[in-house]
Amino acid sequence: MNINGKQIPMPRDFGIDPLNNQDTYNWIRHNNHPKKEHFGFGLPWLMLDFPKWPHQEMAREAKIIDEKGLIPTYNDGNNQGWAAVTLFGISSDSTSPPEVYGYNSYSEARAAGALKWTEIADECPITANFFKNDFHYKKYSRIRFMILRPGGVIRWHNDVPKGEEPDFNLGVVNISLTNPDKCYFNMGHWGNIPITDGCMWWFGNNHYHTVVNMSDETRYHMIASGTPDEQYWGDITANSFRRQWWGKFEQIENV
Repeated sequence: MNINGKQIPMPRDFGIDPLNNQDTYNWIRHNNHPKKEHFGFGLPWLMLDFPKWPHQEMAREAKIIDEKGLIPTYNDGNNQGWAAVTLFGISSDSTSPPEVYGYNSYSEARAAGALKWTEIADECPITANFFKNDFHYKKYSRIRFMILRPGGVIRWHNDVPKGEEPDFNLGVVNISLTNPDKCYFNMGHWGNIPITDGCMWWFGNNHYHTVVNMSDETRYHMIASGTPDEQYWGDITANSFRRQWWGKFEQIENV
């Protein structure tokens, strides 16, 4: 674009076409600019405009399995009131990464046939069907229910594997089935994530975060990781980003 005799680069001149959903998805989610001399994105989260999904029914199923005592305490070293159970993974009580259970990676665990739908899937058929047929992932690494009791605290931490450097990509989808008032998911200087019942977001868990449930209700969330259908998720991600961002990208001809 020529302005006052100066050639001003458009965003696509830097290797990103703001109107191309896949370009936008790759940059935002993978923190990976196609021209390596430019910066990555590094967002801590991105709220997603996912089409209508049965979050109320899924919340009811989560509460039922909780009432049955099927969601055990999770990572209670310095945390309080945190509990988790695995819907898809090595086993229902294997809620940590595969390295904890003798596998070097999810790929190795998958090749060994260790990743599967656990018995929890039989307890929550609506939830299982959603992930099997409507979530548009090619394959899963892990899907968990993550709950936080009233007065519960998840201490300040990040999820960077020991000995590794953070990549700051948006690697997992966090899903809110219920999020009581006065339950805060804080990202430090980024502030609190604006979570409501029935929302979901790409989450960069390499960033430090903490959660405090100051309400008198249990919070029911889920976390899903794996390999998404990039065409489907590319459209959702790019459109969600454009809706939430201040800039407006329009096709400019003859520049």
